[in-house]
Amino acid sequence: MNETESHPEDGGALRIHPPVLAGLLLLGVLLLHLLGGHHRFVHPHQLLGLLLVAGGVGLSSYAAALFSGHATTKNPHGEPTTLVTEAPYTYMRNPMYLGLAAILLGFAMFFGSPTMLIAPVLFFLVIDRRLIPEEEATMERLFGEQYLDYKRRVQRWF
Repeated sequence: MNETESHPEDGGALRIHPPVLAGLLLLGVLLLHLLGGHHRFVHPHQLLGLLLVAGGVGLSSYAAALFSGHATTKNPHGEPTTLVTEAPYTYMRNPMYLGLAAILLGFAMFFGSPTMLIAPVLFFLVIDRRLIPEEEATMERLFGEQYLDYKRRVQRWF
């Protein structure tokens, strides 16, 4: 079954795909930022913003590559075949999501836009309150005590 097909067991619930959510939030707040008539000046915070974007891309990409290397799904609605626990998963359980949040925060800092801070906050709230609990239930069902032990040892975010 591909990512666009519906699953009858989810009761027709909206399926969240984190990179799509992050991209849509980024586009939305960028549009709000530009409509606000902000002028472009070069500021030191732009370097920090770019570093956050680069770090977020690196963290998300590396964490996703580990999933690929273990031949397990990156689809948050899929059925994982392996519990990946090597770094950065030894420090946090959700480095792909943290990387996406860092990208959104980095763009807000780059543009110096308080409006754009809406995106990383909304992303965090949706992922933390809606998606991660569903993923954790799946992981507990599939990996049982092994996942519960991992969950006790490693924080959700950092």
